[in-house]
Amino acid sequence: MDELELIKHRYERVAPPRPGVLDSGQARLLDAMNSPRRAPAGRRTVLRLAAVATAVVALVAGLSAVPDRDRGTAPAGSPAVRLAQRAETVARNEPLVTMGAHQWIYVRSMQRYTTSRPERRVVESWIRMDGRRSPANRLPLAVHGTVLAGMPEDPGAALTRIYAEVDRIRARPEPKGRVTEYAAGIMGVPRDTAVFDFVTRLLDAYPVTPRVQAALYGALSRLPGVGVLPDAQDAAGRHGIVLYIATSDDSRLELILDPRTYRYLGLRDVLTRGGAGEVIYWTARLSAQPVVRPGERP
Repeated sequence: MDELELIKHRYERVAPPRPGVLDSGQARLLDAMNSPRRAPAGRRTVLRLAAVATAVVALVAGLSAVPDRDRGTAPAGSPAVRLAQRAETVARNEPLVTMGAHQWIYVRSMQRYTTSRPERRVVESWIRMDGRRSPANRLPLAVHGTVLAGMPEDPGAALTRIYAEVDRIRARPEPKGRVTEYAAGIMGVPRDTAVFDFVTRLLDAYPVTPRVQAALYGALSRLPGVGVLPDAQDAAGRHGIVLYIATSDDSRLELILDPRTYRYLGLRDVLTRGGAGEVIYWTARLSAQPVVRPGERP
């Protein structure tokens, strides 16, 4: 890739400048160039060049201050940001609980598929916080619950931590065997989509306290393209509010949250071709609780 391609690639990743940045910078630049003030010839040239350089630096700084797309560009008042703020308010007085890497978790969930014969089933599984699963399924999950320990409550810091974990997974060689189950939705997709999928898997597989949930929602709200829908049903028929992201031109991934407590209820994969939403897969998380050993139920 030559220098022009590098510049083009970088420019495409920069968000549009804030309103007024270009106009203000241009005005300061012209003012510096056309200043009527006089000085001795040699010193005047130096001063004018310095003024022009200062104005250019200010203009570039104004452009550089716009967040990079990979670091989240959601407007401060977007529906997703407001939802995360409400969740944080509700969770503010909840305790912050952490679990060790070797803690086993019992997970019970309902799954529904849209096929020629629609199927609904309840699934039980046991997973350790470090991603290990019970002997019936030895392949570990790519998403480890240990990342929840010490998760920052500030949305920006939480997003930085999640990006780092997603990048770690994407940089590792894919394991042989059931690769799709290991890292589907994280490998080979845009980075922001991988982050949304990563958080979905955390919420679906591990017990997450309300305060950490609010931090995760705040992190997702900063991703470009994340939106909110007022109502959807999970696989168990419970109604909730939705955070979603488009995963392709004709599909999206939805997180369903309790409209009062904002706890995670479940997820949906939705086909959006033709403007109509067709749900092809639902889940409902019914329970996620710590146990002493695999096979034990609370």
